[in-house]
Amino acid sequence: MARHNISKLPASRGDWKSIEVSMNSARREDIPWRGPRTFKPAYFAGDDVVEVANRAYQMYITDNALHGKAAFPSLVRYHDEVIEMVLDMLHAPFGAGGSATIGGTESNFMAVKTARDWAREHLPAATSPKIIVPRSAHPSFDKAAHMLGVRIERMSESPSYLADVDAMAAAVDEHAIMMVASAPPYPYGQSDPVSEIASLASKHSLWLHVDGCLGGFILPFAREFDDSIPDFDFIVPGVTSMSVDIHKYGYAAKGISALLLRDADLDKFQRSVHDDWPGGMYATANVAGSHSGGAVASAWAVMNYLGREGYREVVKQQIDIREALISGIESIEGLEVWAKPQAFNFAFGSKSLDIFAVADGMTDKGWTLGRAREPDSIQLMITVAHAASIDEFLRELAETSEAVRSGSLCARQTQAVYAN
Repeated sequence: MARHNISKLPASRGDWKSIEVSMNSARREDIPWRGPRTFKPAYFAGDDVVEVANRAYQMYITDNALHGKAAFPSLVRYHDEVIEMVLDMLHAPFGAGGSATIGGTESNFMAVKTARDWAREHLPAATSPKIIVPRSAHPSFDKAAHMLGVRIERMSESPSYLADVDAMAAAVDEHAIMMVASAPPYPYGQSDPVSEIASLASKHSLWLHVDGCLGGFILPFAREFDDSIPDFDFIVPGVTSMSVDIHKYGYAAKGISALLLRDADLDKFQRSVHDDWPGGMYATANVAGSHSGGAVASAWAVMNYLGREGYREVVKQQIDIREALISGIESIEGLEVWAKPQAFNFAFGSKSLDIFAVADGMTDKGWTLGRAREPDSIQLMITVAHAASIDEFLRELAETSEAVRSGSLCARQTQAVYAN
């Protein structure tokens, strides 16, 4: 951030009431994160779940999870039980392990770090280590590769909106150490063919990481209602690690994700250990040091509050919302949904209309939407809040599409932005 305005620490104490008024005023133009007209990434399963998540977070907000073993044994218990519950949910074998991270980017980062250090021992010929990722893999893998001194080869296409397994096979050489699959990738909502990629990775003795940050808390329950969802988790031989965001569709407060390992012994390649300094042993499984225990407590509380029954009910509600939206979108002339969404993020576009003009028109009507590319798309991420806005959204989408078709509405913004 370049410095444009000079802000200085106030010379004297302030009072909370005036500070609170100022903060409430500042956020008046912020998007309501759980509103029925907001389709940007937000994760809402009901006011009761938000209350549980937030109250548990507040109970532990000032406790430093870094010192859990020494000072806060309840946090250690919550952490271990959360990881065990997620491992069980994802069919991990006996002897699997994992640890909490502060988000999906850190989970994916640590997966690359762990695979890199594992490869030094198991793939010594890979002197210039490379990871192979689908076209639609999350950019956090590029970030990790850059920071960890690993090369990354991203495929050029997503045939039928899926990972290009043939191209990934062709990319394997003596320096390949790791492959990635997404369940599902952010743009399309349709899971990659994890079993095919796992077979390929196993053939070459490579690490396979499945990025389940979006789908990890959806697909295990959605499979009960949708038999088109393929195997994607540790039930697939060859899956070495997985990332799952508990603060997404697990509904915990920000920020908690998990990196899961098929074999807990692989933790030795993940962990950083240092004791050559006056402070004593410093050993951490992930990048973050000090961090609030609130997120771990929130995850434990929400998972126990919802249980399998609760997650299943919320997933079914959102499947019904998704199917109503997809049916309505595809009934509008010129619009079509890309791929076959299996989670609650999906994209739609048009071969005859400027979809970014449609996005601008919907923005003018007060809707908050995402945008994606390859092909140009409007991106929706749904929650239970959208049950109240399905009919209105589809009606205004039809009106806006007709305005674009008639030429009375043209695009102002053509760029797709995920985060900036």
